[in-house]
Amino acid sequence: MKSLAILILLCLSIQMFVCTEETFQKNQRILRELAESDETCLYALLDAGSSSTKIRLYKSVCRRTSQIPQLEALNLKNNEGKDQFAGKDKIKIGGRTIGLSKVAKNEFTEYFNNAFQTINDMKAFANLQTIKPFLFLRATAGLRLLPQDDQEKILSEVRNIFRQQQDFLFLDDNWAKIITGQEEGLFLWLSMNYAYKNIKHQNQQFDPSKTVAVIDIGGASAQTAFYSQSNSNKFLDLPEKTRVQIYSNTILGYGNDQIIQAVLDKNGFESCFQNSSDGLFNQLKNSTGLNVTVIGNYDFVKCTNIMLEIMQINDCNYLNNNSDKDCSKNSKLNKLTDQKQIIGASSIFYAKDELYKKFNMSGDTIRLKEFREKVQEYCKQDLLQAQYDENNRLFTSCIQMMWVSTFLIDGLGLLNNEVTAIMKYENYNVDWSIGSLIYDINTLQCDYIDIGECTDKIQIQDANLEREESEFKTPSSSLVINSFFSLFILFIANLLV
Repeated sequence: MKSLAILILLCLSIQMFVCTEETFQKNQRILRELAESDETCLYALLDAGSSSTKIRLYKSVCRRTSQIPQLEALNLKNNEGKDQFAGKDKIKIGGRTIGLSKVAKNEFTEYFNNAFQTINDMKAFANLQTIKPFLFLRATAGLRLLPQDDQEKILSEVRNIFRQQQDFLFLDDNWAKIITGQEEGLFLWLSMNYAYKNIKHQNQQFDPSKTVAVIDIGGASAQTAFYSQSNSNKFLDLPEKTRVQIYSNTILGYGNDQIIQAVLDKNGFESCFQNSSDGLFNQLKNSTGLNVTVIGNYDFVKCTNIMLEIMQINDCNYLNNNSDKDCSKNSKLNKLTDQKQIIGASSIFYAKDELYKKFNMSGDTIRLKEFREKVQEYCKQDLLQAQYDENNRLFTSCIQMMWVSTFLIDGLGLLNNEVTAIMKYENYNVDWSIGSLIYDINTLQCDYIDIGECTDKIQIQDANLEREESEFKTPSSSLVINSFFSLFILFIANLLV
């Protein structure tokens, strides 16, 4: 009986080895053929955030080296100079924009079919309809908040759908995965410094001290990343043996949606919402999912102190509207005060954009001290039912602006600093998608084409760990998988003997 069991296990091991090797060789053949025959490759990345999944489509010269790829966003502007796909770059289902974590099991196929149709429309508009895009999905804090079992169920559904697509290249299950908060921050840093040409595809050496820092406030988390010689927690190894010391941090729960829920758990939550002279109120959910009736009664001091409590800044409180007040010395977060240029993404841009529209202001730069003063002025204004009926997102605009100013000033120490709050820079989206693709495309080249000979692999290392680079070579994915299963089979066989 034991001999039969061992024989079955060995057969399974051989079958797994053969299947894995066949898959690897197939993928290798596809990549090599593309590199030899096609000039242009397309890369579709689905950014699965907590409140939406954004569609990103980039093109590049097909890979022939493992250097930094030359990625470009597609030109999707129409004859009027407007973005042809404005408002269509987020996946909708039933007219709703929702995050991947909120999609019901019976809606997954429709959800992603809508995304695939949008990508095909983008390809057709750019006259690239004959090219099959590489397909990636990267999920962030929305899925990180879920239990492990729920994460795996969702990713399994995604991978099953992606494998069936004939118009896309989905070569590895690892192309649909959850990235860590630190990776999210680091990829955003890489994206912005690539867009600003501080990091170039030609592999030129660059001065890390001239790179930009980044801050991103999403729906569920906030990220910061910047070059730092003294506080780095990550090493980013780039081609030409360029090592950059990065501090990348993520705080789960510091995104706008999570902060609103956290504030609603506190006494005095109404102080973070605008007053309404005609009795406007709303129902919002707190952190336990319970509906809370919100009738705004704005109070800068009370609201700020609630947010300080959420950030665990307990030894500093606001007593008045003093615009020079700053509790950042009591913050546990690493400060960005010595950074030459800081880019603010996502909710930082939206808060600035809404505020500037209200007061007929223009520009990309916010000076934090002045910004907080304008936020107070904004929040003191009445929010009327007619305004809410026209745009229901206005109900939470005040609390979101308050969070942006409090997090940046009291959390990160930027009272006297400027932040460039933008959504795009020279046709590049201000998000982490470019950085993620730079990393993934480089990995493809090294793992499938330049096996054992890749000298320009982009790697992310924990700054607290030492590694011996001179003798270390990254094994191919097939070798790793086959070795794992071989060891597993030997272990089971040993138990049966």
